[in-house]
Amino acid sequence: MSINKLKSSIHTILIYPLIFMFSYLLKGKKEEYKSFFQNSFKNSQNENILSINIDTFDFKNKIKYFFDKDSLLFDKTKIDYTLNLDKSPEIKEFRIFDFAKKIDMLYSVSMLSSRVSNDNLLFDFNLVNKKFNDENINNFFKHLLIAYSSRKIDTIFLLKDSIKDKNILKVYDTFNLHLEDSKFIKFSNSKDLYVITCEKKNKKFDIIWLSSNREIELTDFTKVYDKFGNLLEKDIKITKNPIYAFHE
Repeated sequence: MSINKLKSSIHTILIYPLIFMFSYLLKGKKEEYKSFFQNSFKNSQNENILSINIDTFDFKNKIKYFFDKDSLLFDKTKIDYTLNLDKSPEIKEFRIFDFAKKIDMLYSVSMLSSRVSNDNLLFDFNLVNKKFNDENINNFFKHLLIAYSSRKIDTIFLLKDSIKDKNILKVYDTFNLHLEDSKFIKFSNSKDLYVITCEKKNKKFDIIWLSSNREIELTDFTKVYDKFGNLLEKDIKITKNPIYAFHE
């Protein structure tokens, strides 16, 4: 092993605990969501982008790109992320790294890096599934919701032509309809219950789902829509299927 590689390995070992600690402490800053979704990434000639491919979460092998003293100074960090929708974003790898935690770690290392300006991340999503069932569709939706609620992602790039399933496309378009030009209010998670509160055109609404198989009756909302944008009118319950519930 060369001296430079040895120094890099030692630096990674020393800084990893700090990155992990900051992943809990650093809060996202994004509040206004305009052009959150874009069809494809087009790099401005005036920007240097640090692109990191995360097919598997080999995070320790990626840290070096953020602290290479010989590298360029970057304006943004773009994460190329493959969405395997057979896996729920709430499932933890190594008992820690669910999708939300991966965002936290990537944001932490980007903010601590002296090679990247302290801005939110860019995410380039790539869909790999060829066939979709209802669980796949929910996993797709929840990835979008977790990305939104993190407040650590400026833009998600997702090529619409790559979405071949009409139900996935409906979920994507419905989410974009509700969230474009929206304002983030708060996110809460209590055990298996997830609630994102947003505001758009002076109307507040919650996006609610459960990560378990239980059901909770929903009351005290004026209008409730399912993930496809269909109005729900009776026997409305909180389940694993995320819903939009508008406040009175």
